[in-house]
Amino acid sequence: MNNPFADLVGFTLRLGRRGSGECSAALDVRPGLLNPNGVVHGGALFSMADTAMGAALHTTLAPGEYCATVEIKIHFLLPVSKGKLRCSTRVVQRGGRIAVLESHLSVGRKQVAQALGTFAIFAPRTGKTEGGKSAKPRRLSK
Repeated sequence: MNNPFADLVGFTLRLGRRGSGECSAALDVRPGLLNPNGVVHGGALFSMADTAMGAALHTTLAPGEYCATVEIKIHFLLPVSKGKLRCSTRVVQRGGRIAVLESHLSVGRKQVAQALGTFAIFAPRTGKTEGGKSAKPRRLSK
């Protein structure tokens, strides 16, 4: 799975088999990920969980379906300043248009964060309305 954002941040993704609803990710802690207090910035942990959740859900999507994050709640349990971060993610429940996923982030045997997320699942875009005319793009904001 091509994921430019994961490449930018520096984590690797391993998707489970097709239909598994699973993904794991890994990230070597480096100075560029630390906040002014000398620990990994919470945004790096959040980004890792969010990306792994999308990838785990991706293993369950039908051709043409896509997904997007609706919300994620994350609990930061322990600070991280060195080591290899690992994220284990699974689909908890998948419906037709909504899925719930969970991620557990750890360094070694210590769990450092836990996240629960809700994702929307979208049907393939056809580009046509019921009357056969092309759909106009909708503007969501100015």
